[in-house]
Parts: sequence; structure tokens; C-alpha cells
Amino acid sequence: MIRNILQSILLILLIGIALEAQVRSDLVRSVTSLAGWTAAGPSASYNKSNLEQFDPALSASLRLYDADGVTVQAWNSPFGNVRATLFEMGYPASAYGFFTLRRKAEATSLQPASIGAESFQAGNRRYFWQSHYVVRLEGDPRAMDALGTKLSEQIVGHSLRPSVATHLPLSNLIAGSELYILSASDMPKWEGSNSLDIGFDDSAEVATADYRINGKTIRLMLALYPTQQVAKKYAERIANSTSASSSFTQKRIGPLLAIISGTSDVSLTQQVLDQVHYESVVTWNEEKPGLGLGPLIVTIFTFIGLLLGGCLVAGVGLGGIRIWMKKRFPDQVFDRAADMEIIQLKLDQGLIRKELNE
Repeated sequence: MIRNILQSILLILLIGIALEAQVRSDLVRSVTSLAGWTAAGPSASYNKSNLEQFDPALSASLRLYDADGVTVQAWNSPFGNVRATLFEMGYPASAYGFFTLRRKAEATSLQPASIGAESFQAGNRRYFWQSHYVVRLEGDPRAMDALGTKLSEQIVGHSLRPSVATHLPLSNLIAGSELYILSASDMPKWEGSNSLDIGFDDSAEVATADYRINGKTIRLMLALYPTQQVAKKYAERIANSTSASSSFTQKRIGPLLAIISGTSDVSLTQQVLDQVHYESVVTWNEEKPGLGLGPLIVTIFTFIGLLLGGCLVAGVGLGGIRIWMKKRFPDQVFDRAADMEIIQLKLDQGLIRKELNE
């Protein structure tokens, strides 16, 4: 029985691995269901071991944001030629981070989120982010519209931003300025700040965004640390390394550190910082008692053993007390001959005939 269970678990794992490896290829094959669409040659796929062959300039960012692989496929459509590059990332948060880096480097205009969670235009390229995918489309605009809609319909999963990015205030936010950062090399250059002091080596996550208030543009950076002790350490380090003349203000709330650069106006700074909040949530999960067959049988036999042990102790104790009392107080407590009436069957006695005479 145990062997069958282990074989079933192994089969499920193998099927799961196979399904995971087929995700990008399934997306590519789904496009052929569009009327008049045909693949313009075979697709090219890359995995973690050969990302440099895809694009040496992007390989470092892809590895940093945990890319599982990249697939490139071109199609001939009734609208013209179009090519899609599917960046499959490990998590929706890492896909969002890679998307924001490309938006900062390439964006020429933002697009409404009609496909995916967010999108932008970069010349004749269009990017959109959805779940753990970042999709790049190149070609005829009408073909990109049709292909983007089809791919978006096939991608499953929630498009979740990283936790630190969800704490960015929405009021006065410049749309498309958000950036999720995991490396000091991707940090924007700020007056009075040193990106090396942020603490990426201590698992810091950073989100930045620009805000426009009263015609002035200021930048907010949020750094989220594993614990509030780590956040305090880096808050003090950043404060000590900042010059007194720099337009640089910070605020720490537990493990969240907020930094504003670009203005010395206290009212503008406070207006943004007042919108930064962090609430700690502590959960305690206790393991539920097992209800499997094995623990149940062990529990039953444990109680049976305890019951038998109790009976044995009680029997020996009662017998010992009786023997001791008979030796200590003979014919006084137990087996008192004067008070005992014994009914005897007298089976060895001969038959006695008794008659009633009138």
C-alpha cells in the first residue's frame, strides 16, 4: 500500500513538472486557433542555463528577477507580421519588477490596461504584464492587438504586486513612474542618497514612484526589510551618510522605511509621508491533530494498554491488601468463621430419602 502511495506521489510530481514546462508552448499553440494565423517558422526557447544566448544585455536582469525561461515566436496574420516574446518569471512580483525596469528604460507612452494588468508602448513594441508573465509584442498594431488579447486570455493566475509596491500612495501619483528594485545597480541616482546603504544584501525590497504636487515633482522611495531592527539599522546609516544641505527626508514605520528626495518643502514632504502606512499582521497557526489511520490505531492501543495496566495494578493491590490483612488480623476482617454461613452441596454424601408422613 505504501509503495502504491509513493508511486502515485511520484507520478503527480512528474506530471506537474511536465505541465510547468509546457506552459509557454501551450500559449504559443493557442494562437493557431485564430483564423488566418500561421507560425512564421519554429519558436526559439531559452531557459536559465542559456539566457545569455537570448539577449546578453537582459540576461542579468532576467536572472535577478528569477526568470524561468523565454520563448520567441513570429506569426503571419491577416493584419501583417507580428512577433511575441514571452518572459516567464518565477512569481508575479518578479514579473512586475522586470516589467517596471523595461518600462523605465523603453517606454514612450503608456497604454490603457485593456490587456494584462499594465502595459506600455515602446516605439513599435508593446509590453504588458500579467500574472508571472511579461509579454513583448512587435509588428503591425492591429496584429499586436489581436495577439495580445489572445495571449492574455490564455494566461492564468493573479497579477499580484510585491508587498512594498502596495504601500505606495495613489494620490498625486504620476502613472507609470512606479519601479520595483532588487539591486543597487538599478537604483536611480538621488541627490544626497547612496544606493549602497539601502541594504539589498539584507534582503531589502525597494519600490519608488514620482508624485506631482502643486506643479512640483518629488520622488518617494519605500524600502521594506525583513524586520524592524534591520530597518532601523539602515535608517540610521542613511541619515548619517546624508549631507545636511540635501533635500532628503525619511520616515520609518516598523520594517518600512520611506524616503523623499527632490524637495525641501516640508509641507509637500509631509503631504506624501502622511499617506504611507504599515500595519503588522501576526498569525499563529497551530497544527491540527492528525486523523489518519496510523495515529488512530496507535491511540486506541495506547488507551487499551493503560486500561490493562490500571486493572493489573488494582488487582495486585487488592490481593496484596487482603493477604496482608489476613496475616495481620486473622479471623477479624476477612474469612471470619463465626459470621460466615457456607452453603454446601455435599456431592459426596449418599442419598438420604426423606418422606412426609401424614
